[in-house]
Amino acid sequence: MPIDTDTIADTIRQALCFGSVRPSREELAATDEALRGHVALLLAEARWTASPHPPDRYRLDRISKHMAFPLGKGMLSAYAEVPQRARDCQWLLAHFTASRDEYKPRPASTPAAPAAGRRA
Repeated sequence: MPIDTDTIADTIRQALCFGSVRPSREELAATDEALRGHVALLLAEARWTASPHPPDRYRLDRISKHMAFPLGKGMLSAYAEVPQRARDCQWLLAHFTASRDEYKPRPASTPAAPAAGRRA
C-alpha cells in the first residue's frame, strides 16, 4: 500500500489542532483510528527499510507499545492520547520523508516567535 504523505500530514494537523477546539468523543475516536492506520504503515516502513539514517529503536519500541492500547474511555485520556499519537506519527512521517529525500517544508503562515531571552 503506497503511503500518502499529504493525507497523513493533514490528519496530524487536525489532531494537533484539537488543543484549541473541543472535539466530540466521536471526532477524537475517528482521528485516533486514522492516526493508528498511518502509524502502522509508517512503523512497518521504518522497521523494514534500509535507510542511511536509521530511526531511534527505543522510540520505535515505545510507539509500538503505545499502539497496543486502545483510546481511553474518558475525555481527558482521549485528549492526551490523540495528540501523543499525532506527535508519534509526525516523527515517523519526518523519518519516512527524510529517508526518501521527499521532505517538504511547510510554508510559513505565522510569524516566528521571538528568540528565547529576547523581549518582543
